[in-house]
Amino acid sequence: MKIFREIKKSFVNRIVYYSISNSSLFDKKWYLSQYPEIGKVNPVRHYLEKGWHEGKNPSENFSTNKYLYAYPDVQDRNMNPLEHYLFHGKKRGRLCFNVGQVGIEKAKKTNDRPLVSVIVASYNYADLLPQTLDSILSQTYTNYEIVIVDDGSTDNSMDVINRYLSENDNIKLYRHPGNANRGLPETVRLGVIKSQGEFVAFCESDDFWDSQHLSKKVDIINRYQEVKIISNNVELFGEEKMVNARKKYVEDLDAFLSVGGNNLDINGHKGMNYIPTFSAVMIRKDVFQNLDYNTPISAWIDFWLYRQILKNELLFYTTDKLTYWRQHSSFNNINNAEKYTAERDWFIYMSDRLNGFKISRRILKNVKILKKTHLFEFSYYSEKYADLLDGTDPIMHYLLVGWKKGCNPSPYFNNNAYLSNYVDVWLNNVNPLIHYERYGKKQRLKVFPVGTEELLEIQETDIEMVRKWREKTKTVLLISHELSLTGAPRALLNMAIMLKKIGATPVILSLKHGPMEKEISDLGIKLLVEPFLLMNYNLRHWSLSGFLSNFDVVVFNTLETVWLIEHFSEIKARKICWLHEGRYSYAGWTRFKDLSVLFSLFDKVYAVGEYSKSFADPYILDKNKLGVLLYGIPDIEIKLANKTLDNKIKLLLPGTLSDRKGQLILLQALDMLSKKVREQIDIYIVGAAIEKKVERAVKHCHYSCVKYIGELEHEQLLQLFTNVDIALSPSLDDPMPIVCTEAMALEKGVIVSENTGTASFIENGKNGYKVPAGDPLALAEVIERMVLYKDKLPMLGKAARKIYDDNFTMEIFEKNIKALIMGE
Repeated sequence: MKIFREIKKSFVNRIVYYSISNSSLFDKKWYLSQYPEIGKVNPVRHYLEKGWHEGKNPSENFSTNKYLYAYPDVQDRNMNPLEHYLFHGKKRGRLCFNVGQVGIEKAKKTNDRPLVSVIVASYNYADLLPQTLDSILSQTYTNYEIVIVDDGSTDNSMDVINRYLSENDNIKLYRHPGNANRGLPETVRLGVIKSQGEFVAFCESDDFWDSQHLSKKVDIINRYQEVKIISNNVELFGEEKMVNARKKYVEDLDAFLSVGGNNLDINGHKGMNYIPTFSAVMIRKDVFQNLDYNTPISAWIDFWLYRQILKNELLFYTTDKLTYWRQHSSFNNINNAEKYTAERDWFIYMSDRLNGFKISRRILKNVKILKKTHLFEFSYYSEKYADLLDGTDPIMHYLLVGWKKGCNPSPYFNNNAYLSNYVDVWLNNVNPLIHYERYGKKQRLKVFPVGTEELLEIQETDIEMVRKWREKTKTVLLISHELSLTGAPRALLNMAIMLKKIGATPVILSLKHGPMEKEISDLGIKLLVEPFLLMNYNLRHWSLSGFLSNFDVVVFNTLETVWLIEHFSEIKARKICWLHEGRYSYAGWTRFKDLSVLFSLFDKVYAVGEYSKSFADPYILDKNKLGVLLYGIPDIEIKLANKTLDNKIKLLLPGTLSDRKGQLILLQALDMLSKKVREQIDIYIVGAAIEKKVERAVKHCHYSCVKYIGELEHEQLLQLFTNVDIALSPSLDDPMPIVCTEAMALEKGVIVSENTGTASFIENGKNGYKVPAGDPLALAEVIERMVLYKDKLPMLGKAARKIYDDNFTMEIFEKNIKALIMGE
């Protein structure tokens, strides 16, 4: 098996090398002359192995970084961009981007001075409007007119405008009939209709221009052929938080766009707006004749128009910062823009339909699911939400935007109830009915009819009970996302045990039922399970607030509970976040939540180790809020099992069967071991199956040394630990696997990947081993070393025990809880 894999890999690498070497997009001489520091090496091999990672370009006709920027899916797969283009992108109609200019320069530069109409859309910015108008009137280029369109301002904007009208002949004012407020699309349309210029530029009434804004753009018109749309770099200013939030977007955009003309793939990177603000664009007026203004989101009228134009036209660009883009509290700022996120998919779909782009296979597949399910009723949806549909397809509306706005597909399926009961679906921003039809049915998840709401388990008697407790002791609410037998709930339960020991009263509130409930009950700890908390918070706000107000401290355990802080931020309790996540979780969260805002609402944010802390750090501006809180586990006293006398090395990999936990990496490592080594080991895989492909691979593994046991209760797992020699955690991402800590407490050596929190405590060969994440060969080599030097395993185990003694005992945990949680 190992030989076949190596042959296949070698064959693929040769094909890739041959294809790139013979491609017109790789210029060997140019590459060597452009990057002399690489020396006399094979340029193709250098580009494949190192060059593209360093942003080096294979030729003037292919920009490595621009391709990765334009197609984030390639970047996410960590794939060589030229390889992707040659084998995949070209077939899909994707573009390759020149390193330099694309626009064709005129044979001789002209000196034309076209009339430019500068449209200023005015609405309630009387205090900012003078700066805007003064910057336009200060332009070094003089052949322009100013067209102000006031959209029904209710402040003293008209007084400001009338003053400028009386002093300047080149300013014109227009208003909607009856001085009505018609919105930005109609305001822009009116301005374009009334403009007299050959080109139209825009300056929003809260921004302003550099004095050379127009002259620099007219210079581009005189230099290049067929210039229809021009944009420029921008200078951000205003509120610091919003400036920082948009800074990277502006910098990346400037790095991507070339001076001159840029050919853009609007269909390939659908969500990308290549022009950051209306105040940075100039468009030839005749282009507007064929544009549609009926945008689904008025605030995004600029993006709506640009996508139509850039479908067929080059975007000309200058790196000069000619626009000062104000970041402040307005209808289109960072915070308010979040409310449009729910409609983004709908916006892109409507724009794609207008531009004649094909609907993606993923969407078509989901449409087919909705057409088949009895839980979507076409007539019900059409009648109930007729005012939202505006003649569009009900199925497409529900799929892309309706469910996010609370539109139910039928009387038999309540979106909010499903999302509240299965919070992981909500957190992953998945359409609830699609999730149910694809996965929920098989998992036997419940559906809930419209009009039925689950009552909160929290009742008045609970509120009164906690109030009485608080009169005698400090009360601590511990919020868990679930009650499975996995690491984060286990760490929280140990915190509850320790809080009880030091005299506080812990209460656990979980968003899901689970097998840990019995343990909590047996320990005499109050437990409340609220799977409908998301939905019920608005229904029972006062009840929940009354309950929460009786706690001195509230601990939010894991990222999956962090969203609750938006609702609970007003309570006076000390609010603490305890994070148990790594790369995988943050990648998902940042797609739809602003973590920097959520984290700012906590008094303290603790991570379960340095590995986990590294992912939280970028989202916490006040570094004094961020720290590390290691969990503690009780010392384990287990009656020794009757260890088998077969003289084999026994390894245990505990954890849910999933790609992240590394079971597939282990199976690949076994392929690389000799038969002789495999005959000297037994590997126990323990955990609930949550991913089918991993479950199939484990259950159908043909090596007799692999033994899948399934999910075990905690005591059973610990008992199994006593009969093994080594604990495995080859995870791709695991912040601080509690099973490894338990193994060390039992004097078992550990083999962990570098993407685990445990790895920070490991010294290879002294107290365990750590291997690169996702590297089956490295894992195989360590397992083989275990077999060769099995006489050293007891020594390894004793050294591992010292890690537990120095960091994870309940005594140390107690001390940290008093200081960090209770503030003593």
